[in-house]
Amino acid sequence: MLTEERRMAIVELAQKDGRVDVVNAASSFSVAVETIRRDLDVLQRRGLMRRVHGGAIALDRFSREYSVAERRSLNNEIKQKIAAVAVQYLPKSGTVFVDAGTTTAQLHPFLRDKKELTVVTNSLILATDIGDSSTNVILLSGRIRPITLSAVGDLALNAMENFHADIAFLGTNGVDSEIGFTTPDPDESAVKRKMIAHARETILMVDSSKFGKSYATRFAKLTDIDRVITDMDADNSEVQKLEKSGIEVVLA
Repeated sequence: MLTEERRMAIVELAQKDGRVDVVNAASSFSVAVETIRRDLDVLQRRGLMRRVHGGAIALDRFSREYSVAERRSLNNEIKQKIAAVAVQYLPKSGTVFVDAGTTTAQLHPFLRDKKELTVVTNSLILATDIGDSSTNVILLSGRIRPITLSAVGDLALNAMENFHADIAFLGTNGVDSEIGFTTPDPDESAVKRKMIAHARETILMVDSSKFGKSYATRFAKLTDIDRVITDMDADNSEVQKLEKSGIEVVLA
């Protein structure tokens, strides 16, 4: 295989699997580890890859953020299964945070008509779905991000100072056992971090397609999250790394 053919094959591998591991790629292409490292350096300079420890991730894994409409059509059945498991941890009374995301939004049928429960959210979608029920719903104010229909910015962060919760239910765009949990927008990350800081326990709801992806801003390290609820297709080696860091991983 010619050098350029190998490099393009590396890009395709990253786009398919989410990332390229240096050692595995060297074995697959029957070249030295240093050769793959040089390939990844070249691909990064071309703007096709982002180098990370032990390998690289295709650049579009960092920058592509799907709209609400797009995300609603992706893995919807799996997200419903994740929500059905997550509801087992929902307290009968007290306060919970639920951030803006299409996976956390699947909690809405379980959050309706809970008279002793207060739901604090920055999601316009979730607030609309449960706002006409007997559940006490508090919608955070702030600048609305059109792509996620979430309230973010200083107004949302200032409002969060007044609330503390038993559990924060969060979503994420990316799960990387080395980098942590990431999302494309820094304002969205800031709200997630505040929810984590003001909750006794944090549960991350994420389908397996997010594993191996990383985005521009990290809102949590592995040690910041108490529990991850994902589906049966989650990469076993990644699950083991999460568990080794102290996270309880529950498969839906």
